Amino acid sequence: MKRKWCLVVAAAIMLISVNAVKPAMAYFTDSVATEGKIKLKLGDSIPKIDEKVENMTKKITITNTGDYDIFVRAKALAPESCTITLTEMEGWSKGDDGYYYYSKPLAPKAATESQLILGINNSLSGSFNVIIVQEATKVLYDQDGKAYADWNAVVATENSYSTGN
Repeated sequence: MKRKWCLVVAAAIMLISVNAVKPAMAYFTDSVATEGKIKLKLGDSIPKIDEKVENMTKKITITNTGDYDIFVRAKALAPESCTITLTEMEGWSKGDDGYYYYSKPLAPKAATESQLILGINNSLSGSFNVIIVQEATKVLYDQDGKAYADWNAVVATENSYSTGN
């Protein structure tokens, strides 16, 4: 009896195996040919910054290179011997955190309407550099449809966000 039972089980396993081979072979040997192109974009575009220096004054314009509206801000990193002063320009204001904020959202491919103009005064002689760091964040809208910026979620690189506390 035990031998008959083993033969029945072996026959059942063999039957199942034979029936499963054909679909498995079809799965592993199937192929599809396609044509066409699709534009793949990973992450976000970092805005482009243009700087010009004339007579110890930096003039900065930021352009949105992405596909959605953004807010931008910039910060000047300079040696301790330098004093940076903002020339009042429409749309730009200095925040308490050392950043200069542009008040209007930038549409895709648009640039800041007015330049950020920073005067540089260096008390020491010798060479130095003032580096401008810019950040951007997607435009968010409140319940009334008013645009605002969340600077805890800035566009940091081509494919990541920086989340602050």
